Amino acid sequence: MTCRVRTLQNIADIDQSDVEQSTFLTIFCDDINHEIKITNGTFAKLNNVQSLRIESCNIPSFPEYSFWGLFSLTNLSIHLNKTSVKQMMFKEESLVGLQKLQSLELDHNTLIILPPNLFCNLESLRILNLTNSELDDARNIGLGSIENSRCLPELLVLDLSYNILKSIPDGIFSSLISLKILHLNNNQLSELYPYAFSGLSRLQSLDLSNNRISHLPEQIFQQSSDILELYLQNNSLSSLTPRAFQGLRQLVGLNLSYNSLENVISSETLADLSRLLVLDLNHNRFHTITESNFHLIRSLQILYLSYNDIHNISDNSFSSLRNLHTLTLSGNKIRYIDINTFTGLESLNYLALSNNNIEVIHPQAFSSCKSVQNLKLRSNKLSEFPKAINDLEFLKHLDLTHNRIFNISNATFQGLKNIVSLHMARNKIGNMTKGCFQDLASLKTLDFSYNRIQSLGHSLFDDVPELRVAKFNDNHLTDINGLFMNLRYLHTLNVSRNNITWFDYALVPTELKTLDIHDNDIDGLGNYFELELLMNLRNLDASHNIIRELTPASLPNSIEVVSFRSNRISVIGPFTFMAKTNLSFVDLRGNAIRHLDINAFRLKSIPSNHPLPEFLLSNNTLICDCSMEWLQRINHLDESRQYPMIVDLGEVMCNVTLPRQNALKEMSLTKSSDFLCRYQSHCFALCHCCEFDACDCEMMCPENCTCYSDQTWNTNMVDCSLRGYSHVPHRVPMDVTDLYLDGNDMSHVGSHSFIGRKNLRVLHLNNSNIHIIRNRTFNGLQNLLVLHLENNHVTVIEGHEFTNLTKLQELYLSHNRLKSIKNESFKHLNYLQVLYLDHNHIAEFNVWILAYNRGLIKVKLGHNKWNCECAFIERFKYWYIKHRSTIIDEGSVRCSYNNSTTMHLIEFSNSTCSNFSVIPFTSAEFVEEYMSVMIIIPMLLIIMLLTALVVWKYRNNMKMWIYNKYGVRLFEKNDYPAENEKLFDAFVSYCKKDEAFVTQMVAPELECGLPPQRLCLRYRDLPASRYMAETISEAVECSFCSIAVVSEQYLKSEWCIFELKASYHESHCNRRHKVIIILLNKIDLKELDADVRACFKAALVVHWGDRRFWEKLRYALPEGRNHRHHVNCSENKLSSTLRRSSLSNSIKLV
Repeated sequence: MTCRVRTLQNIADIDQSDVEQSTFLTIFCDDINHEIKITNGTFAKLNNVQSLRIESCNIPSFPEYSFWGLFSLTNLSIHLNKTSVKQMMFKEESLVGLQKLQSLELDHNTLIILPPNLFCNLESLRILNLTNSELDDARNIGLGSIENSRCLPELLVLDLSYNILKSIPDGIFSSLISLKILHLNNNQLSELYPYAFSGLSRLQSLDLSNNRISHLPEQIFQQSSDILELYLQNNSLSSLTPRAFQGLRQLVGLNLSYNSLENVISSETLADLSRLLVLDLNHNRFHTITESNFHLIRSLQILYLSYNDIHNISDNSFSSLRNLHTLTLSGNKIRYIDINTFTGLESLNYLALSNNNIEVIHPQAFSSCKSVQNLKLRSNKLSEFPKAINDLEFLKHLDLTHNRIFNISNATFQGLKNIVSLHMARNKIGNMTKGCFQDLASLKTLDFSYNRIQSLGHSLFDDVPELRVAKFNDNHLTDINGLFMNLRYLHTLNVSRNNITWFDYALVPTELKTLDIHDNDIDGLGNYFELELLMNLRNLDASHNIIRELTPASLPNSIEVVSFRSNRISVIGPFTFMAKTNLSFVDLRGNAIRHLDINAFRLKSIPSNHPLPEFLLSNNTLICDCSMEWLQRINHLDESRQYPMIVDLGEVMCNVTLPRQNALKEMSLTKSSDFLCRYQSHCFALCHCCEFDACDCEMMCPENCTCYSDQTWNTNMVDCSLRGYSHVPHRVPMDVTDLYLDGNDMSHVGSHSFIGRKNLRVLHLNNSNIHIIRNRTFNGLQNLLVLHLENNHVTVIEGHEFTNLTKLQELYLSHNRLKSIKNESFKHLNYLQVLYLDHNHIAEFNVWILAYNRGLIKVKLGHNKWNCECAFIERFKYWYIKHRSTIIDEGSVRCSYNNSTTMHLIEFSNSTCSNFSVIPFTSAEFVEEYMSVMIIIPMLLIIMLLTALVVWKYRNNMKMWIYNKYGVRLFEKNDYPAENEKLFDAFVSYCKKDEAFVTQMVAPELECGLPPQRLCLRYRDLPASRYMAETISEAVECSFCSIAVVSEQYLKSEWCIFELKASYHESHCNRRHKVIIILLNKIDLKELDADVRACFKAALVVHWGDRRFWEKLRYALPEGRNHRHHVNCSENKLSSTLRRSSLSNSIKLV
């Protein structure tokens, strides 16, 4: 049962029935800052609890009878919060009443001092844990006085480790007559009294390691003769007295490692250790081993002598250790192994001689220890394979790594038929021929890495059919053909860092699991026999080669982890990883990948309970064109789980193809609009006019320009910069989004130069020698965001240039010759954020009106000739101070006077002003004399103005009434003189649905009326032709005006829209040509595209059903001519024969 309480007083509130049912209780205190006071009734109701844990409570002291009532308790564990309890205090009778307690854990607390007899009442206690408790004096640990022999008589285990005890006085543990295990390790013990362990007659394990003991008193363990394990490692012992271990006849394990013992232990010191099995003397300072050192401990089985200063081992030094099976002598200074060095070691199984200076081993050095199965001789100075090893017929593991052996012959391993692992790395071994391993039939692991092998004989490994692991990395191999293919048990092969130039999966066995071929000169992973289904390869490291291409056959289908890092891979074929169902990791970093097909990384659908494979792709030269946009969002591509996770996508860099520059960007920071491809022309699937000229939906790159688009055509860049254009190029795509015209030579940019480019967002006209900007130069660019006009010769901004650019955010006019800017110039730019007017000749411009452009965040006004007149400069300075954070060149904003002197604007003050305002005086007599005149004249002006407004408002109706009444056109000259004779008076444009209305209503009325009009009707007057667009254009040109009968169906027809635009285009080329629109239905102009709206704005619109419809229509038409051929009203039909008149040089239909 576990309870979380704020204070232990809440224990009384626990339901008694819950407590009776539980024998194990754990209490956690939630509020560690709340100090808890224990009383003798705190646990009074917990009579049946057998195990109690108190965790993270703030209990500074335990008074008498703190645990009264816990009569059944056998286990008590108290772990308080050290941060809140600085010292945990007990009274001598705090634990009274716990007669059945067997285990007490007070570890990890702040126990500095304990009452003398604190634990003496715990007669049944078996285990006492006081570790990590900050105890510093062994006399104050609550074990009673020396005279009290009845304290804790049943205690078996006492743990005092990780405290700060400094000494163990005599008899301190004498009452613990049953103690078997005592832990005193990791204290600060420097002194042990001679009778420190008196009374501990049953002690079996004593741990004194990791202290500061420098001396062991004689006979200190004499009264503890049952000790089996004694740990004294990591102390400061420099010598041992002859009687230090006297009486320890049962000792089986002694650890004296990591001390400073200089003289090998004498035989007298070890005289009583007749049953010793393990002796650890590692990391001391012994110099010599003699025969007398160990001759009295004949039962010894394990002897550790590594990492001393041993340079000499006398003959027969180990002759008495016939039971020894493990001997380590590594890390010493031994130079020679003699014939009698290991005499008598008949049972020796493990011998370690690594990290010495051994140069010579006597040929019969191991003749007395033929049972050795594991021999380590690494990091010595052996120049040839020791012949003594051939006597070890039971040898299974041989390590000769890092020696100087240079030759392996057919007889080298003679007699070593049981060897399982052979390590000969980091020697100077050269080439080997077949037969070298003929005696190693049991070999399973072979390591010949870091040698000088250039070639291996064919079928060399046929003699070791059981081989599992082969390592030949860091040699000079150029070919592995015919070496490993027959090793059916081989699962790991390492031939990395060689000079191998060719690889095929047929060269390795199909059961191979791990293959390392990195750092070679392999240019491809061959699979001539199509073994991808048969191979069982799991791990492949082919990094640091010169592989150029990956295909589905480049990897076995069983592959899990593969590295192709630092190759020259430029091509990854579609579905390369599709069939690799176990794939988990692929490293493709540091290759030459520029383009990737979306199917290159395509996988079979990964189950949702399996992680996606992880790919690494950084350090490649990726080109972010329109075909690579998918890679940016591959980690979130879809829910099908058919693509890997690019874990280093934030580090993948790619070259973004932008006009005039290739910007290197992080893939994760790119946008879809950054992925561009060049194009020359493009026709959308839904566009049906691409075979005709003037097709708006066809994307045609202007001559001598470069065009880019993304995959969705939401970004369409046209770069015509530095092309020598003197005007805006023809046929700039209607859907252009970014247009670069900078660096050309355009003295002026005409009106409507960009009409219809409704998607244009960025326009560069900088550095193009522009002098004049027309009224409607930017007409139709309602979505323009950025306009660059810097570095030109513009002198005046009239105020109407930017009227329609309502969404403009950035306007650059720096480095021009601006002298005048009208106040309303930027009034309509509600979204303007950046405005650069620096480096011009501006003297006066009411900059304070920029306060209405609330979105401005960057303004440049420096390097101009601002006027220093006080009235102007005062308002300028007021605005300047208020918006100072937006002015990024404030150090360059100066006013000038006398054409020479300049002053920083912020330094200007009223005392600087020299001109003063003069207030004129007007006498009262003057006012009285001219008062009547001052009243009459304005009234007359108002009347005249109102009359003019009325006439202006109804001027069209008045002119039409006079024309219909008297046949006179007021204030209009004849735009159709006789010398400009044309074939038709009007070209009529209509859709098929409205043909009946035209032929039965409009045509008869106009052709048979007075005066009669000559109409061009498509069904009657135009021949059927493949070049219909050209025919319509010529018909429009041969007419004085155009009539468009517009309905909803008309606006849905591409041909009708084309006819309307052709008429509109003719009206621009020929100002006498009118466009008249007969509107059959109500049309919402806002729903039309920009080009059609422009046509409506330029045309005369007449609504069908209007009360004076026919009068308005006739008034809009040109006056009828004295036609040579009268119109046949009854037939209302003309033949369709096309001929050219030599007199008028115009096309006629007769």
